[in-house]
Amino acid sequence: MVSAMSSTIRATVVQASSVFYDTPATLDKADKFLKEAAELGSQLVVFPEAFIGGYPRGYNFADQSPRGKESFRKYHASAINVPGAT
Repeated sequence: MVSAMSSTIRATVVQASSVFYDTPATLDKADKFLKEAAELGSQLVVFPEAFIGGYPRGYNFADQSPRGKESFRKYHASAINVPGAT
């Protein structure tokens, strides 16, 4: 059933990559996009699901070489903790 009273929400979809291995820089980048979207009147801003932390396409974290271990360490260090139910 469609409500007789409907409202419009202005949304912005961000298509951008993170700054891989640099969470503070990625958060700064997100802040820039959020401010720009707000200036355009957006009420909702949607980022890619792996924007914070990056998406490790092409990485093999099963690689136990020193290079593979260092890549995983840096990726893990870039993660953020999101509190909530587990």
